[in-house]
Amino acid sequence: MGKKVSVVIPCYNASEYLGQCLEYLLQQTIGIENMEIILVDDASTDNGATRDLIVDYELRFPDTIVAVFLERNLRQGGARNAGVFYAGGEYLIFCDADDWILKETLEHCYRAAKEHDADVVEFNRINVGERDISVALEQGNGSHLIELDTEEKRKEFILDLKKGDYGSQNKLYRLSMIRENHIVFPEHLIFEEIYFALPARLYAGRYYFLDERLYVYYVSPGSTIRSDWGKKHKWDNLRVWVLLVGDLEQKGLLQKYDQELEYLFLRLGIGYMLAMLYPEYVLKKEEWKFLTDSVKKLFPAVLQNVYLKDDSNPDNRVWNDLLQEWLTMEITDESVQEANQFMMECTQR
Repeated sequence: MGKKVSVVIPCYNASEYLGQCLEYLLQQTIGIENMEIILVDDASTDNGATRDLIVDYELRFPDTIVAVFLERNLRQGGARNAGVFYAGGEYLIFCDADDWILKETLEHCYRAAKEHDADVVEFNRINVGERDISVALEQGNGSHLIELDTEEKRKEFILDLKKGDYGSQNKLYRLSMIRENHIVFPEHLIFEEIYFALPARLYAGRYYFLDERLYVYYVSPGSTIRSDWGKKHKWDNLRVWVLLVGDLEQKGLLQKYDQELEYLFLRLGIGYMLAMLYPEYVLKKEEWKFLTDSVKKLFPAVLQNVYLKDDSNPDNRVWNDLLQEWLTMEITDESVQEANQFMMECTQR
């Protein structure tokens, strides 16, 4: 008999905190016999500490824990792909090694998935800045199902950033949907989650929002995105989107949702990247030019985007005006200085 849920955890030099993540998983109310935990050691460099811990847990729980050891580092995306390859559950969930999930998470998500025949169950998360903290289950009254049975419904759904997010961890996925549609992560890049989460929204027929706070996200000052190392990879978000657009075009999805995906790229691809850079890093003149040229190369008709020209939504009006001004501005020392000043002011509000 297959397991109900496969949990994939990428592990890189994770010996200090992986144990806490696993202890919460092993206490899941769904029952240890109904889940499998796939630990993927992403070529850790901590003198075998992470590997030894994984082996220890695998020996203690041989019917539950599957250990995978990569020969070379593929980053979170590649490690998750390796875990999905070995997954045998009906549903799939990701958890980072420095985060944890509440003991009710798998039971509540799986029950919601079965009751509503959902391809994806999305749930809430809480951000914490310390590990020695007790997080209680919080349940709201906003749980609901979205049936994505028309193109218009899906267009509205993928653009509605108030309905869920494009992270990959706070979701339960039907494994067959992921495999049948070849939904994967990019390797060797950060900001990789959109590459997986967006296609999942495009392929899901029934998407359920579970209004329960079930995932605990540890906000580490030394995390990949917040570290200086992350600033060195400032173009990774752009690279991920270039790969994603190419993949969606091959699958025929770009043609079907071209306006929506184009606008989403401006909001999440460019907007999120700039928000993460400033105020610690300020783009130089040649970098602004590179960014502008890259956007126009990827989407040549971007200035004619129907959502970019739509002023009916007050929440989008300022952002839309800014995008149009930026994409049409002449790249000069003065214009770059003004753009940088504006970005500094926005991120410091």
